[in-house]
Amino acid sequence: MSRRVFRLTFTPVAAAVAMAGMAVTPAGASGGAEGVPALDHVFVIVGENTQLSQLNMGNAPYLLGTLMPASAWLTNYFATTHYSEANYVAMTSGQFTRCEQKDGLAASCHQNVGNLFQDLALAGDTFTTWSESMPAPCFLVNAGGDATGNHYAAKHNPQLFFDSVEGDTLGGSWLDNGSSQGGAFCRATNIPAGSASVPNDMSVFNDALAGAPGAPPISDFNLVVPDECEDAHDNCKPAGNPITQFDDFLAREVPLIQNYINGHGGLLIVTFDEGITSSPVRAVKFGNGGNVAFAAWGPQVHPAVYPGGPFTHYSFLRTLQDGFGLIPPTFSYLGGAGNPATMPINQIWS
Repeated sequence: MSRRVFRLTFTPVAAAVAMAGMAVTPAGASGGAEGVPALDHVFVIVGENTQLSQLNMGNAPYLLGTLMPASAWLTNYFATTHYSEANYVAMTSGQFTRCEQKDGLAASCHQNVGNLFQDLALAGDTFTTWSESMPAPCFLVNAGGDATGNHYAAKHNPQLFFDSVEGDTLGGSWLDNGSSQGGAFCRATNIPAGSASVPNDMSVFNDALAGAPGAPPISDFNLVVPDECEDAHDNCKPAGNPITQFDDFLAREVPLIQNYINGHGGLLIVTFDEGITSSPVRAVKFGNGGNVAFAAWGPQVHPAVYPGGPFTHYSFLRTLQDGFGLIPPTFSYLGGAGNPATMPINQIWS
């Protein structure tokens, strides 16, 4: 299958400016550049297929009525392209392939490219992907279904598509062991958020947030992936509205994350993989993924509505690179200083 890659031309960042005197820097955090403070205990929740203009108080009362007023809310934030898989890969590696744009299987679309997970591990930072309804760690294929409330979609799990963090060891080659699971390194860092036999179960993740005995630890970077009945992708019973189902997920999980952040420091980001704006199948033009919501919450954030930008998923990646001190990047991504589609999100901080 074709591996045509869509990426922006890389230009090294001219300078990494250390931030001094930033309020509430998390304990143990290192990094900070380009106006982004040092980050730690970052939680990212990604919803599905929702344009910013589709959100209203009827279908998203928690997101708009509770989280938005307490957050930095970007109104000029865009997904990278269509469809889902390409956006998740773009958010974590600054590029995507035609295979990934078509939501191909991990076995067909995996790449030996640099990525955020790899860079975090090489820098000594921890990461965990918490996937709701995933039947086993680092599960490479879809499982469950809407009728049983446990529809896991592998295309929403970007770690699976990178050889360096899917194999047996960091930096290893992509592993196809015939068991529908990735290698040992991936199985340790890409785990079910709860039981796949219980509808919409996040109990493992919730226990981790509460520090329950025997629960996995919370990492420096945490990608929280709802199943397709809770991420606004599918129309599952009983709610009957995909956006409302995601809003209900946020109303249940966000207060638990906020409680953890209040005790440990950290940052919560809620966004969507793509909107509903139509675009050509191989679209790479900036903005073709649609205008989507982006909320950032935490003690380092100044809550307000921010109309600046435009920002993209590449801006998101660059912001995390800056916050974790991963500049200069170890992989080609984003374009240089002044590229409006790839500038870090640096206006929102206290």
